[in-house]
Amino acid sequence: MKKIIIILICVVAAVNAWAGDKDEYIQVDWYPLCTDSVGWNIYTGGFVIGWDSASGIDVNMGRSMELGWLNVIGAKFKTRHGQRITAGVGIDWRNFKLYNDVRFNQDGDYLSIAPYPDGAKPKSSRVKLFSLTVPVLVRQRLFSTVDIFAGPVVNFNLHASFETIYTLSGERVKESSNKIHPVPVTVDIMGGVKWKFIGAYVRYSPCHVLQERYAVAFSPFSTGIIMGF
Repeated sequence: MKKIIIILICVVAAVNAWAGDKDEYIQVDWYPLCTDSVGWNIYTGGFVIGWDSASGIDVNMGRSMELGWLNVIGAKFKTRHGQRITAGVGIDWRNFKLYNDVRFNQDGDYLSIAPYPDGAKPKSSRVKLFSLTVPVLVRQRLFSTVDIFAGPVVNFNLHASFETIYTLSGERVKESSNKIHPVPVTVDIMGGVKWKFIGAYVRYSPCHVLQERYAVAFSPFSTGIIMGF
């Protein structure tokens, strides 16, 4: 993704430089679109660090991280009355770790929650989910440096995996799979409060992470901090 953005910037710069030598071409001034002025602006930002929980399974929230970039690239519309509407494309990575009394276990195509074998010493059991996201958020200025925001986030869930690690009879055992069938498209509701460049958010999804015919059903909930938004 980083390489694609750099290539796009270079292409735009090359086109503008080439067009600048030709009187018959229209000159485009990109500067107003990159500011925080009233109207439409090009926008990037919203670095997310959070902690995941879930309804339906017993997730260890303290060890389950969410990392994301809310808007890798997007657009922002700002009014004269403190409202901002942002929409763009981002990325998100979530990690759901269980407590050590149970584990994710795949039997055939089905991923379930099961106890560890007798005598096993658990290390970790988790599901990871990577998504391409499309957030559409409305922000309202309350005071000079304080905003509130809320809106839907559409997730295109591109990849999911599970991994369970434990020790049994002195041997390290690792069970894992990259084929656990995430729900292709889900929708979250996100909201929070921002002070200057940093804020706090909550994010809840009424949708299941994994397809019910292939896995135990659970829905994610996360909370954390957001920067540069």
